[in-house]
Amino acid sequence: MSPRKSPSSAKPRRRRNSRPLITAVTMLIILGVAATGWVTIREFQVQRSVYAKILQQKLETTRIQFRVFLTPFANHLTTMQKWQAEGLLDPGDPRRLKSLLIPLVDPTVQVTTIYVIPESGPVFSQVRTLDGWVAGKIDSTGQGCRDQGWYTRARSIAESDPIHWSEYRPLPGDGRNGLVAARSTGGTVVALGLLKNDLDRFAASAPITENGILVRRYDEGHVVWLSPQGGRQLDIAESGELLVSGLPEHAVIGAALMEWGGLDKPYQTPFQFRHAGQSWWCIFYPAEDGTDPGELGLIAPAGDLSRRLERVTGKVTFLFAGLLGLAMVAVVVLAFDYRNKWQRFARRKRRTPDDEAALKNLIGGGESTQVEFKSTMRWNLHAKKPGKEIELAWLKSVVAYLNTSGGFLLIGVADDGQILGLETDDFANDDKFLLHFDNLIKQHVGLEFASFISGGIRAVDDQQVFLINCDRCPEPVYLRNGDDEKFFIRLGPSTRQLPPSKILDYMQEREG
Repeated sequence: MSPRKSPSSAKPRRRRNSRPLITAVTMLIILGVAATGWVTIREFQVQRSVYAKILQQKLETTRIQFRVFLTPFANHLTTMQKWQAEGLLDPGDPRRLKSLLIPLVDPTVQVTTIYVIPESGPVFSQVRTLDGWVAGKIDSTGQGCRDQGWYTRARSIAESDPIHWSEYRPLPGDGRNGLVAARSTGGTVVALGLLKNDLDRFAASAPITENGILVRRYDEGHVVWLSPQGGRQLDIAESGELLVSGLPEHAVIGAALMEWGGLDKPYQTPFQFRHAGQSWWCIFYPAEDGTDPGELGLIAPAGDLSRRLERVTGKVTFLFAGLLGLAMVAVVVLAFDYRNKWQRFARRKRRTPDDEAALKNLIGGGESTQVEFKSTMRWNLHAKKPGKEIELAWLKSVVAYLNTSGGFLLIGVADDGQILGLETDDFANDDKFLLHFDNLIKQHVGLEFASFISGGIRAVDDQQVFLINCDRCPEPVYLRNGDDEKFFIRLGPSTRQLPPSKILDYMQEREG
């Protein structure tokens, strides 16, 4: 008979069997407490660096947005300077000037006025209106232009120097406040005007904090600033007014400039200062030749930044303290989530043809769900002139690709795959073609979706085609045409419009 074990001898076995679980739970609790304590301490250690990083990232984003908005002025003025050097810009022939300059700047909607100012004689001036371009109200002597500081400054700098930006002044021939970008060649000054109201609307989209202040500082001695609390409109102040005007924003800007000056004006280096018993952070970036009218700065109270810090690090602390028992479940959920995201990411990424043979193979496959051909970018082959309907036709396909699974659009290729080239669109050079493409994407799709769209001019059989690669966008994308917005998707080899009532269901099903 086998020996029997008493109940008392079995209890230690059960206790021994439970020890690994108890030990594991204990270790998890100790680890969780230690991790929570470490994260809490770390929050205080990284607070200053996080504040500085948040501020730096916001101003860097704003700076890039301004550069994209203002760079076309430098590009257009460079073209005008070349034309002037070639003798093409004669203010005595306004009809010819208008035929040259209006097509150049008209797609850049932020350009409000055009000037060609010789040393003497009549001044060529055009002003954008709702009805098109009209001659500016400038007398025959050219006064109102030649007596401007920006005109004198533009004539004094070398032709190879960057463009000169004026202070805020009434635009000659228009009368409304704005900025003028100018440069000279051979004694003639060419210039373009930017309306302050247009810059107000653009600057209002800057990602500043709830109580922050965006500042533009000019060498001439005045400051332009914008604050969400101040109505999100650019206001102008002379440096001497900042500490005596009584406006709270002026006092903060003045205190920031004094602190910055005491630090020898470091660029791209966030610093902290106190004003009226409150802690503030500030950073300045230098003016970039040709694109920035002045130094750009961002001032934000520490309270705005701490709310963002709490949203990041505070959640981590509570995660360790309150959800320790669900850690493994969270890992599994996240693993599945990331796996699904990666699968969706992999599905929307396609390899771009990297040589002529691969591109010919893509064209030889014909049109499909993810490949479409367009003969021209803007030229109506039947009407034999540029047509907006031609531009909107291929933009519909771009939006449809973004809303579906991505795809390739080739411009300069007929429906049957014949290589037509890009000459029909009648652009002066490749740069003008690419600029027109960028402007159409910005106007009708949106700058916020530009990272999902890439385009490049490629050579095929001694011809050129334009290859547009669209990745699937996680957000719904609309084709904008004035106040009208439409949603398109790809269905087989065709583009279809989806009614508003179906968009939400479609997006949820696509991401499911």
